[in-house]
Amino acid sequence: MKDDAVAPVIAVMLILAVAATAVAIFNGVYIPSLKEESETVHLHNVESSFQHFSSDIERAVAEGANGVTVSEPVQLGGGDVFLNPLRSGGSLLIMDEDKPVCTVSLYDSSGVLIGEMNSTLVNISYEPSGNFWQDQGYRWQEGYLNITKYDGKRQGPLGYANMIDVSNNLNGTGTLAAFAGSFGSAEYTINRTLYQNVTPTANNRFTFSSPDDTCSRIVLRAVNLTTAPGHSFAGGNGFGKLVLESSVTPVEYHDIIAITIRSSMNPFGNATFRNWNESFTAMTGDCRNNIGYVADPLFSGEGFSMFAVRQQVSPVNVTLRVVTIKAGAY
Repeated sequence: MKDDAVAPVIAVMLILAVAATAVAIFNGVYIPSLKEESETVHLHNVESSFQHFSSDIERAVAEGANGVTVSEPVQLGGGDVFLNPLRSGGSLLIMDEDKPVCTVSLYDSSGVLIGEMNSTLVNISYEPSGNFWQDQGYRWQEGYLNITKYDGKRQGPLGYANMIDVSNNLNGTGTLAAFAGSFGSAEYTINRTLYQNVTPTANNRFTFSSPDDTCSRIVLRAVNLTTAPGHSFAGGNGFGKLVLESSVTPVEYHDIIAITIRSSMNPFGNATFRNWNESFTAMTGDCRNNIGYVADPLFSGEGFSMFAVRQQVSPVNVTLRVVTIKAGAY
C-alpha cells in the first residue's frame, strides 16, 4: 500500500521536472533565438532607412530646390516577439562636422571682404540600446554609410572594401566625388548686351557691338548641410524620423573684383574644390576678357584659388546662391 501511494507522487514530480526543463529550454534557447531573429530584421530596417535617407540627401544637394521637405522613418527598437514583448531601444544623433567643406569669399573694389559662405556637412548616426543580438549601429558621413561597433568607436564602410576604396572614389570620378562636387559650383551668362559704338559710320549712322568673351552674370552655388536647431537627437524604442528641409537664399553683389575658393584639404573638400575649379576654368575660357585666374604665388596654392573679376572691362553681377539643407532627428 505504501508503494502504491509513493508511485503517483514520483510520477507527478517527474512530470513537473520535465515541464520545468521544457520551459527552461523554451525561455533560455527558443525565445532568445526568436528575439535575435527579430533584432536582425530590426537592424536591416535601420540600414534600409539610412540608405534611403542617403539618397534623399544626395537628391536634395544636387537639386538645390527651395521649400522641399522629405522624411524617412527609422525603427529605433526591436526584438519583441509574441511571447516576450520586451523591446530594445536606440537613438539618432546628428552632428555638424568640425571643418567646412569649402569656403567661398567675395571682395569688392576696395579689397574688402563683403560676402562669405561655408559649404558644410553633417554626420548622422544610429546607436542601439539593449540590443538582443549585436550592438551594431550605423553612421552616414560624406555620402557613404558605415557600420559601427562599441558605441561608435569602431566602424567600417558599407559597400566599400575599406577606407582606401572610399578615398580612391573621392579622389577619382566615382559617385562620392560627384556628390562632393555638387556642394559647390559656378554658372555664368555670356554677355549678349549690345553697346553703341562711339564713332558713326560714313553715312552718319551708329553701329552696335557686344563685348567679346565677357560674362554679364556669375551665379555661385554653395550648399550648407547643417543640423536643424533643436533636433539633433531622438531616442526611444518605437519609430523615429529623419527629416530634411531645404531653402535657397540668393544674395546679389554688383562690385565684386575677386572671388576666392578655399578647401578643407580633406578628400571630400578636395573633391568639392576640384568641381569649383572646373567650373571656373570653363568660365575663364568663355569669358577670358573679364574673368581670369590669379596666378600670383601670394594668392594661390594647394586648396586655394583666386579669380579676378574685371568690372572695368564689362560689368558683372555676382549672385551667391546659398542652398541651406537642415537635417533633423524627431
